[in-house]
Amino acid sequence: MGQQQLLLLVLSTVIVGLATVAGIQAFSENQQQATQDALVQRAISIGSDVLSAHNEPSQFGGVDLTNGPSKSKIATAAGYDSSTPPADGAGDGASCTIGTTIGNPTLITCATDGSTSNDSSTEAQFVEVGINPNTGNVTVTKINGNTVTSTSSV
Repeated sequence: MGQQQLLLLVLSTVIVGLATVAGIQAFSENQQQATQDALVQRAISIGSDVLSAHNEPSQFGGVDLTNGPSKSKIATAAGYDSSTPPADGAGDGASCTIGTTIGNPTLITCATDGSTSNDSSTEAQFVEVGINPNTGNVTVTKINGNTVTSTSSV
């Protein structure tokens, strides 16, 4: 082979290698975004179920979120077996937690490692959704520890 052919062969091998690396990197970034989107969707879905349970009369299995009910009572009224439902679509270890806080009566947290708080020492994805029974809003408050400034209501 001539030098020109060898140069073209080496050049094409380098280009194919770079394209492969770029494709793997793009796939990894898209996978992380899809996981985060799945966590947000699941947290909002659970929040909507909890808000629906709040709007239902207690005679029909509803729960009044303004009176500080227990986590298990909220989960049961929303139709979940426990206060830690799985986060479907976000990975094997992902789960959500239905909790209560003083400022916001009901808080839904979802994480890929099943934790209830954002631990910056891990690579876990984390989403927090707040439910305001007074206004009827379900809003995303934090994503990966960062406060969300623009929220949308369900």
